[in-house]
Amino acid sequence: MTVGGRVEIPLPSYAGSGNTWTALCSRGEEVADVLVELGESPAPPTPSADGTAEPPLLALTPETAVVRGRSPGEATWQLVLSRPFGPSTTAATHELQVTVEAEVEGAGRSSG
Repeated sequence: MTVGGRVEIPLPSYAGSGNTWTALCSRGEEVADVLVELGESPAPPTPSADGTAEPPLLALTPETAVVRGRSPGEATWQLVLSRPFGPSTTAATHELQVTVEAEVEGAGRSSG
């Protein structure tokens, strides 16, 4: 990616289990920002005329790791899935290697 660039990485959602994703930098914090964003939950079903509705299908709120390039270099981030309450137990981790390159001036422009 380039400085100022943005990449979105879909993450498996475990919102119903109480687990949430967090991003922790282990190297190169000045190179990139990594945030975990929650998407919108699906809309509940519309009630019928008698006021009843079918139970909603199991649909989890989407989670996305958003990476933004800050300066040229390399960074290592850990995406950690855990519960923010109770004993500290990690359900899953993913290592994210980020390489940010300087934006090339004039790239994408055509000369006439």
